[in-house]
Amino acid sequence: MKVRTVVTGFDAKGRSVFVQDEQVDGTPILGLGELAFLWNANEPATYPNAGKNPGAPDIFPPVGGIRYIIGTYSPGKFIAPEPTPEMHLEDGDGSGGANDGFHRTDTTDFGVILSGTMALELDDGAEVVLSAGDVVVQNGTRHRWRVVGDVPAILAAFIIGAHRRWDPACA
Repeated sequence: MKVRTVVTGFDAKGRSVFVQDEQVDGTPILGLGELAFLWNANEPATYPNAGKNPGAPDIFPPVGGIRYIIGTYSPGKFIAPEPTPEMHLEDGDGSGGANDGFHRTDTTDFGVILSGTMALELDDGAEVVLSAGDVVVQNGTRHRWRVVGDVPAILAAFIIGAHRRWDPACA
């Protein structure tokens, strides 16, 4: 997968300029498809700036950080991101054992299905099917994704790092 990415910034005189217009390559993910990391920052931007991608090594941002990704996902499997210290992987019964795609992150994820069809399942078994043009806001809940049908799906997501606090009323 290649995603054309156009970025603006400022020149030395403070004028608006295009600083990037290039193809960003996707990175294979666990045999499930590819992810293209389009923008990664661990803190809010300050303007004016040169418009360069600050870059960040982790897939999930810290509080106030952002990630902008586009993923192409293959049909037939639950989509489980590669485990990182920021993730909470859990099996279907919530015991934290073998991962069957259920996970939660300390993020708010704004996603839009660009093509194909995907199902978003929550920990109680509730599921919603999303098609091209549908949008989801995923608020740090335990969930898993899968592609519906036999055609790959493409999902764009803007991910913002968030605080998590334990609230017994939400248990």
